Amino acid sequence: MNTGLRRGELLALRWESIDLGRRILTVEGGTAKNRQTRHVPLNDEAMGVLNRWREQTNRGRRVFEVNTGFKTAWAALLKRAKITTFRWHDLRHHFASRLVQVGVPLNTVRDLLGHSSVAMSLRYAHLAPDQRREAVAKLNEKPLLALTMRLQGDHDPTAHYYPIDFMVVREGLEPSTSAL
Repeated sequence: MNTGLRRGELLALRWESIDLGRRILTVEGGTAKNRQTRHVPLNDEAMGVLNRWREQTNRGRRVFEVNTGFKTAWAALLKRAKITTFRWHDLRHHFASRLVQVGVPLNTVRDLLGHSSVAMSLRYAHLAPDQRREAVAKLNEKPLLALTMRLQGDHDPTAHYYPIDFMVVREGLEPSTSAL
């Protein structure tokens, strides 16, 4: 729920692919669905779980040494926890949904999930309806940078550009140029 890894990526994960000091997990291209290596930062919860898990395991090469079939183990785990109609992929979906809900840009979500295009991540866009409202509201803010305007003819190569001071606009006074 804190890494967004696919089931196969997680099962293939090796301890050497986790840099606990830098808090980064590397999904190697050979185990990734799109064959692209990606780096997933680890948050506090993921770090805590990995550190506790490492203390409990036999420190094999893989992070999760699965001796039985994963589907059998997963089904038994869900049954024991009395969880119904839940798939492994739901953990990945939850990861992406939470990111979008807190305002993480879709391209960043795409990168973290290892999607080859933003189109795959767009399925989560509906979870952030306020982002569109907030984006448009930013247009209400007065610019902090000066804008330059051409004051002579449109095709005159000797035209001069003059800065317009937007501090004047903020104070409620109109700039001296009528071109605004």
